[in-house]
Amino acid sequence: MAVPTRLLAALQPLFEGECDFIVARGASGELGVLPGHAPLLTWLKPGELMLRQGREEHFFFLEDAYLEVLPDRVSILADRGVPTTELDAAAAEESRRTAQEELARAGNSDSPELAELQHRLEVAEYRLQAAERDRRRRRD
Repeated sequence: MAVPTRLLAALQPLFEGECDFIVARGASGELGVLPGHAPLLTWLKPGELMLRQGREEHFFFLEDAYLEVLPDRVSILADRGVPTTELDAAAAEESRRTAQEELARAGNSDSPELAELQHRLEVAEYRLQAAERDRRRRRD
């Protein structure tokens, strides 16, 4: 049994098909969705999304995303998303380094800019992790 699943990023389809299992970084931690899962609507933290179709697994990196589970389908809507095969580890490392430097310069202020810098650092760190995992998957 599989559930129809649709992944859209910036309103462009990244994936559409029947999935047996979905793993994502939910607001309260990693979550898995199997066919027959209870209805759910949750914000997804920046990170990797895995969609399994039989023995085939598809991996994506998502930012600013929501997951909706309904009895007859699963929808994932993201502002930004790419297959992990398109991630550039060097660019992610540079983004992480830049965010770390900007955070160090910002100090301990309680400004909205500080929260944005912390978010950028988190996204860059998870993007780098996803790029490295993808490289290992393709090597093995």
